[in-house]
Amino acid sequence: MKKILKKVALGILVLISIYGIGRFIDVSYGSYQFVPRQPYLVLQTQNAVTIKWQSKKEEVGRVAYGLTQESMTNVRLENTTSKKHSLSITNLKECTKYFYRVSASSLVIDNEGRSFKTLCEKKEKQRLWVIGDSGQAGENQQEVYHQMLEYINHDFNKLDMWILLGDNAYSSGTQKQYNKKLFKPFIELVKRYVPWAAPGNHDMRRWAFYDVWDFPTNAESGGLPSHNEEFYSVEDGNLHLVMLDSETVSRSNDGEMAEWLKKDLSANTKPWVVIAFHTPPYTDGGHKSDNIFDSRGRLIEMRENFVPIFDEYGVDLVVSGHSHGYERSKLILNHIGKSDTFTAQNILQDSQSEYTKSTIEKENSGTIYQVCGSSSKLDRASYKHPALPVSMAEMGSLIIEITPTTLTSKFLTIDGKIADKFTITKEK
Repeated sequence: MKKILKKVALGILVLISIYGIGRFIDVSYGSYQFVPRQPYLVLQTQNAVTIKWQSKKEEVGRVAYGLTQESMTNVRLENTTSKKHSLSITNLKECTKYFYRVSASSLVIDNEGRSFKTLCEKKEKQRLWVIGDSGQAGENQQEVYHQMLEYINHDFNKLDMWILLGDNAYSSGTQKQYNKKLFKPFIELVKRYVPWAAPGNHDMRRWAFYDVWDFPTNAESGGLPSHNEEFYSVEDGNLHLVMLDSETVSRSNDGEMAEWLKKDLSANTKPWVVIAFHTPPYTDGGHKSDNIFDSRGRLIEMRENFVPIFDEYGVDLVVSGHSHGYERSKLILNHIGKSDTFTAQNILQDSQSEYTKSTIEKENSGTIYQVCGSSSKLDRASYKHPALPVSMAEMGSLIIEITPTTLTSKFLTIDGKIADKFTITKEK
């Protein structure tokens, strides 16, 4: 009997070892598998941008650019041959639109309509498109995208920034999945905008995310240097945007991300602060922020450790995904417990859609929380969290419009309707 048990145990151990080795090979392959890739933009600043692409053969990268489509007479060449190309264009004018064209002998590149705009110090108005859990290719993803295009009348001059809230390429964030589920379906956006992307839990099943993107770790795009790709800030016009990683780094209140965030927000001089990350501090959608086991406790940790920071520095808006639906709070403050501890005292302003904040008194001025994780998928859920009175099982995306004194956020559904809208106005 003992011999049989030993053989069974040994067999199980062998199977576990084979699975572990196979899993490691599969993760490594999906993370670093080489795939040809059309050019896309990263590291946008006030005077520079970087263009990345991947060609089928080793060759020298070449980018031509100029202020008009007819005058792309400036040329940048790489110093060495490569399949993985990254070419920075520097010494550009602030807040200026440029056209560009990428050349590759081994890759057929779609150069139609390629352009970018450098970041601006000041803007009278700006518009952001925010999508969450958008990485499931198909009709739903494309219809959500189409409704945004309809909203801007298919005029890309009417869009300033593109933000992704994680789970950008289902189901595992492999190199091939990024091509199929992000770069191909959103090619017209990829040609023109930097995808400021937060990592989701599905993205982190592989290691491709931080290989695909380059982020401004040295404050090239504004804010304070983080020296860390997992968290950084971007400043454009009236906006101070903070991108956080709620998935892989420490979420403790004295961790590196939290300590940097406090310093970054303290130094901010822009009128509007929006913070984006994947796992929401409040949700009663497909995920439950009351559940200590849900998402391995990340929802609770983001609420308990980061909401007090948002309160202290008067963050205006926090946007997240993860739950595949739409949820939104009013202007709330000082709530870090479970949903049954949320009371009317946590609501600073009880309006359904109009809120005011001071341009001077920022501390404890309240924050609005939005969950938009339905840009390609939808969950059935109860939607009963008292902090999120505006909640619905609808697919869609966010349109955020900003002026020096107003921030308006609209939930644009897959049917082209504005199902929710609110405005924050700042006064002295």
